[in-house]
Amino acid sequence: MSDAPSPPTQRQARSRYQRGMLAWLQVPGDPAGLPEMRAALRTMEARGEGDFINFWRTAETYLRAISDGTLAVDAESRRLCARIDLQMRAALGGAVLPEEGLADELRQRILKGAGQLPPVAELISLRPADEAPPLDAAAVSAWLAASTRLAVAWPERGSAGIGDFRRGLIDLCGAAIALNLPEALHLAEALAGVGDLLDDPAMVEVPVVRAAVAAALEIVGDVDALGLPVFAQRVAHVVQRLEQCREAEQPPVSPTLLRLFAVEIREQTGLMREELACLAPDAGVLVAGALELADHAGHLELEGPQQLAAALARAAERAAAGAMGMAGSAEAGEGLDHPEVRELLEMALAELETMADFMAAERLPLASDDILHMLAQD
Repeated sequence: MSDAPSPPTQRQARSRYQRGMLAWLQVPGDPAGLPEMRAALRTMEARGEGDFINFWRTAETYLRAISDGTLAVDAESRRLCARIDLQMRAALGGAVLPEEGLADELRQRILKGAGQLPPVAELISLRPADEAPPLDAAAVSAWLAASTRLAVAWPERGSAGIGDFRRGLIDLCGAAIALNLPEALHLAEALAGVGDLLDDPAMVEVPVVRAAVAAALEIVGDVDALGLPVFAQRVAHVVQRLEQCREAEQPPVSPTLLRLFAVEIREQTGLMREELACLAPDAGVLVAGALELADHAGHLELEGPQQLAAALARAAERAAAGAMGMAGSAEAGEGLDHPEVRELLEMALAELETMADFMAAERLPLASDDILHMLAQD
């Protein structure tokens, strides 16, 4: 039997797109999340049907134009990316046609951006090809091995991956010395400096740090560019960003991100209410929805929604196992069918919706201590 992982579903692709969009919007103009968004659209295309296939292809081309710098990042481009996410929701809901006119809007934006620059083929033909200096093959292999190790360890940074990531940085510095390329050593040392900051768990998830490390790892992985002038230019840019990480502070969450997250809260709480209204609610739906909200709230560093959604997920799990009951009740084993348990979960959903209503406020209120205590009861 093959141990190969199953291909991602369209629902997983949408979650990946949303995570990428959150990362992209968190640091205005930073392309850190765009590769995730584009990969999600390629999955949607591969598993799509009918007119949606061409739509996903057009949307991916649009994001590639933003990645390449052909299109400027402005309010309209952000709105279009949010509308692409809504098309994902529509497709998952059974829609057979994308929103009328949206594909044409994306094409018009692509053409507008393309008109600002000469054709790429023409630009390439006007300049001589760069030639890399001869490099030691063993040193290049060591650099490639270190870059692969870093690429694998960085996504696992939230668990046991930081130790392996730090070891990868040591390997990268050794390979840079062997390559005898000043820019390679400069990049490795700058990455290692950021690695020292990662001893603080809070720094691991600071968006500015995540974006800078992601950009640096992309350059490290481009082994074919070693020694070329473009490699030195890219290193100079990303090293500046890595050095700024030492003074990185959490930027305020943008109103656009807050509005998007408020919409997501209302969607998820609506789905969870529908599930609770069933005769036999599926705890998995409640837990999955609450955990997704907690995860996204954590990325935005919104403590109130994160705490409440996580507590809701834990309470639903315990209720499904029959372990949660109300104080003094003889019916503690009824789980999700217990009327007071349902009432408590409804209260938690209502508080999440209240948070969504005030999401654009300067200071989001924390979750009520009373409801957090009630959700934690065994």
